[in-house]
Amino acid sequence: MTADDKCNVVTLGAIVLLVLGSAGCLATHKYVQEQVITPENEKIQTIDKKVDTKTNELDQRITDVDHRAEQGYSTATAKADAADQDAQKANQAAQGAQQTADKGVNLAGQAQKDIENIDNYQQVKTASVLFDFNKSNLTDDGKQALGDITQSIGSMKHYAIEVEGFTDTVGSKSYNLELSRRRADSVVRYLTEDGHVPLVRIHVIGLGEDQPVGDNHTRDGRKQNRRVEVRVMAAAIGQQAAATH
Repeated sequence: MTADDKCNVVTLGAIVLLVLGSAGCLATHKYVQEQVITPENEKIQTIDKKVDTKTNELDQRITDVDHRAEQGYSTATAKADAADQDAQKANQAAQGAQQTADKGVNLAGQAQKDIENIDNYQQVKTASVLFDFNKSNLTDDGKQALGDITQSIGSMKHYAIEVEGFTDTVGSKSYNLELSRRRADSVVRYLTEDGHVPLVRIHVIGLGEDQPVGDNHTRDGRKQNRRVEVRVMAAAIGQQAAATH
C-alpha cells in the first residue's frame, strides 16, 4: 500500500468516526428530549394548572368571605340602627308615661282636695220671693229675683239650691203648710223650666207659718212672711267662681 493509499484510508476512517459520533449525539439529544424533558414539562404544566385552579378557588373563597362579611356588616348596622330607633321610641314612651303619671298624681291631689271640700258648702246667693195674700203664683218681681239666681249659677259646677216656702199666720196651720208648699213648687217650676236648673240640684220644703221674719200682727210684717227663700250653696272645689249676694 502506497503512502497515498494509507492517507486516504486514514482520512476515510476519520470521516466515518465523525459521522458515527455525530449520529450518536443526535440520538442522545432526541432521547433526552422525548423521554425526560417533555414528560417533565407535562408534569410542570399539570402542576401549574392545579396551582392555578387552587389559586382561583382560594380567590373565590376570599371573595365569598368578603361578600359575607359585607353583608354581615350591613345587617349588623341595620339591626343597630333599628335598635337605636326602638330605644328612642322606648325613651319617648317612657317620657310620655312619666308625664301621664305626673298628671295623674296632680289630678289625684286635686281630687283629694275636692273630696275634702265636697261637704264644705257655702252660701253664695240668696233671694226672697214675696207672694200676694193667699196666692202661690209668681209676681213679676219674683220672676226677676229668680232670674238673677239662675244667672249667678251659670258657670258653677258644684252647687245646690235650697227652696223654703212660708206663709203668714192667717188661716189654719195645715192650710198654711200646704200653701207654703205650693209657693215653693212655683219657684222650683220656674227654676227648672225657665232657668234650666237640673231638678236634682234643688231641695225644696214647705214650712208653713214657721220661722217668721216679720211681725204677723202688722200688715207689712205679714207681707214679709208670705215668701219663698232661695239660697244657692256652692262647694269650695277647684277654682269655682262663687257668686256674690
